Amino acid sequence: MSRFNNIKAFISSKHFVKQVGYLILTYLLIVGGTLLYLDIRTHHGEKIAVPNLIGKHIDNIEELLDESGLEHIIIDSIYRPELPTGTIVKQIPEATSRTKVFVKSSRILEISLSKKVRLVAIPDLVHKSKRYAESILKNRGLKFRLKYSISPNDIDAVISQRFNGRNATEGLKVPYGSVIDLIVGKASKDEPFDVPDLYGMTLAQADSIVYELPSVNLIIGECLGCKTKKDSLSARITGQTPEYFEGNTRPPGSDIVIFLDKNFNDNRDNSDEDAD
Repeated sequence: MSRFNNIKAFISSKHFVKQVGYLILTYLLIVGGTLLYLDIRTHHGEKIAVPNLIGKHIDNIEELLDESGLEHIIIDSIYRPELPTGTIVKQIPEATSRTKVFVKSSRILEISLSKKVRLVAIPDLVHKSKRYAESILKNRGLKFRLKYSISPNDIDAVISQRFNGRNATEGLKVPYGSVIDLIVGKASKDEPFDVPDLYGMTLAQADSIVYELPSVNLIIGECLGCKTKKDSLSARITGQTPEYFEGNTRPPGSDIVIFLDKNFNDNRDNSDEDAD
């Protein structure tokens, strides 16, 4: 009984009441201060309408956002040649007039602008064949200019690639339609090639043979009876310059001009039989 009386007396003492009061006051200060801080930090209760910036120009962004007090950041440029450069084409978040959603003053608008120049990334074409490099550049909307350098170990392969006189590394972005210089390897001038016999071949067959020769271009001089591309592909070679004969050689970089006929007849075999 005396123990219970001691506890009761302690609880009712001024010292205990004072300590409990301090504890409650500290709790209220911590909780109240935290809630007040969060309200200030998160701008609790704020409702700011997001203006519609689509179609406006970036030069007027400060004036457009002045009333709302919102900040902005440019995150991207989109190829839109029909619009003046710098026109706002996308914003996040969208305008409150569309979404009915309001934001707080701490929100930063993400803006995308229009551009007239479309950029294309240059691929890595070094050590790739000339023909492969040409097709890749064409598919990406880029043009190319061939330059040759003596490199017997890299005949008809790309040694280096350049843009505006500088080395063009993989991933470098250049305007759509730009000209890329391809430095292609060729055999030395002291290593001529044997002129191949292309008589009776189709254009595709001749092209596959000439492709293996050092920096040789195949040129169509004439295609008799050819009116469409299909005709020229099915036509066969009836003559060539330089002509084929055993021991006939030409230096690297020479051209071979071919003459085709849609209605091909193997006259050479007939001539050989007549001679016999």
